[in-house]
Amino acid sequence: MPGPDDGKRRAEGLGGVIVVRGVLGQAVSDLGTRILGGEWLPGEGIPKEADLCTEMGVSRSVVREAFRILGAKGLIRSRTSDGTRVQARSEWRLLDPDVMNWRIKAGDTKSLLQDLLKVRLVLEPGVIYTATQTASESARNRIRAAWAWKEQEFRTPDPNYADRRQRFIDADLEFHRAFLAAVDSDLLSQLFAVIEAALGLLLDLQMRARGYTTEMIGMEESQELHAAVFDAFERRDPEAAQAAMHDLIARAIKDANEGFAILDR
Repeated sequence: MPGPDDGKRRAEGLGGVIVVRGVLGQAVSDLGTRILGGEWLPGEGIPKEADLCTEMGVSRSVVREAFRILGAKGLIRSRTSDGTRVQARSEWRLLDPDVMNWRIKAGDTKSLLQDLLKVRLVLEPGVIYTATQTASESARNRIRAAWAWKEQEFRTPDPNYADRRQRFIDADLEFHRAFLAAVDSDLLSQLFAVIEAALGLLLDLQMRARGYTTEMIGMEESQELHAAVFDAFERRDPEAAQAAMHDLIARAIKDANEGFAILDR
């Protein structure tokens, strides 16, 4: 069953992100993943254009355009006198959706999710506080609809456990997205759009850590913590809502730390 505002769930991400497909897209993805995977460390040179053309089976124009795109994402810098080198990590556009995806492909999922947990702990309690204080009635209705959807997915049995887990994750994402929308900040909404794919991975990891792999078990406490956030919001008590969200994220951090053992296997 589609959730509220379902058609808007897949946001476009940061403006200026270069969308590439085909041979060029594959070349960019391949090189980006190799850089994020540490094949060439910051400060090190990467192979010359001619060598990459032979290795990857592409034309020199493809390699040059791939370099330009990777440079725009902060990963490399090309100089006539010094060749093409990997930039310092501080220069990487870590919020670029492609860079986040390459981190995952390169096996850097654990580090990415740990970063995400820090962002959530700093960001979301304040978001809930502000939303509880200032949300318009239409924004409040969206939050109520998101909570109703989340409750429905939690309580409705389904023999297809994989589909149910994905719907539950989608409902959870909409619940958090609705609070961000209630703050009415384009910057916050865009930040959520960028991290959403990684957040979905984090939620799946937390669910697996609590035991939900084939049945909805181990998620009762998480649902209760979400309910505490929603109830404080409905009472228009920003301090209680902020504290409840802090408790929710703290529990998520504990679950994720247990779940990281899954990634290390």
